[in-house]
Amino acid sequence: MARVLPTKKTERAGVNEFRTLLEAAGHIVQEIDGGNDYGEDCYLSFTRNGERTGDIVAVQVKSGTAYRRAVGYGISCREHLHDWTRSRIPVIGVVYDPDLKKLFWANLTQYLLDELERGRIPRSVPVGEAAVLDADTVASVVLRIRRFIEENDRVRPIEVGFRQSLVRKVDRLRNRRGNEVDRTPVGGVPYDMAVPAVDFHERHPRFGPAVQRGLMITVILCCLAALGPGLYQAVETNGHYSWPLAGWMWLVCYYGTVLYLLAAGSRDPRRARARLLRWWAFSLIWSGWYVGMAHQTSAWTANPVFEWIFVAQTPVLAKVLLLCLGGLYVYEETSRRRRLRAAYPRGVPEEA
Repeated sequence: MARVLPTKKTERAGVNEFRTLLEAAGHIVQEIDGGNDYGEDCYLSFTRNGERTGDIVAVQVKSGTAYRRAVGYGISCREHLHDWTRSRIPVIGVVYDPDLKKLFWANLTQYLLDELERGRIPRSVPVGEAAVLDADTVASVVLRIRRFIEENDRVRPIEVGFRQSLVRKVDRLRNRRGNEVDRTPVGGVPYDMAVPAVDFHERHPRFGPAVQRGLMITVILCCLAALGPGLYQAVETNGHYSWPLAGWMWLVCYYGTVLYLLAAGSRDPRRARARLLRWWAFSLIWSGWYVGMAHQTSAWTANPVFEWIFVAQTPVLAKVLLLCLGGLYVYEETSRRRRLRAAYPRGVPEEA
């Protein structure tokens, strides 16, 4: 059976929450097909007393904890800066926090136009924690958006210059033969040798990732076990100048640091930070391989300066990582609870 990714569920949760809220308030939400999503997820038509007002906005919905910032949230605008500022209709941004089960909003067009007038080119639009969009605030938010539309009801000029006309000319020349009949089968020519493997993967979608994860864990553990004797000799040779304890204590520190980084990298909700932690772990593994194998084989000799730095600084690195990462996780958990209290002033529900 087809597998539904967790990220897809989170994205749909945000759109569904927004649609349910606005339709319950009597407004019209028209979703955009995912294949035609170029920076907007839906269009919102406002109504008053059961009649359409003619005011329309485009809506960009972001869902997930990846859009959290130190204070509030943020929506990236690097790819859509020109689209959102040149749009004939305003574009608003909505962030759905799945932990809080709350919607937060910002007027993307207004913020970006103000920043461009100041000579700045923003990379993201901040969304404040106080900008909650729920049943209690939807009426005031709609009023603010409609006032913005009324005050900025003008047609923005189309920016046509030499570069744009040249690009369109090249595109027309490139697609001159684009209407010829394509005789290639739909989907391309099948690869018969790969059909059984692909069929098995589609029938058992979890088998491949589980095998890959198991092989990765096995390889890492085997490498760490093979490094033990060589690293012990390296510590006994160079470690006494900076590491007063025995070699086996250094190994405990080294293995603990590597395993802690791997565990943190697999459970950290921030993808960029998780990749960085895994990169640190594998860097330590390869450094240990370089130093340890030099004491176990005669294939090469480790650089003495690198070996001394590696042996002397690994315990220091372990202390710094434990303190910094532990403190960072405590700070983020404190911030998460602060967000909960800000979003639910009457008391945090149990499911949050």
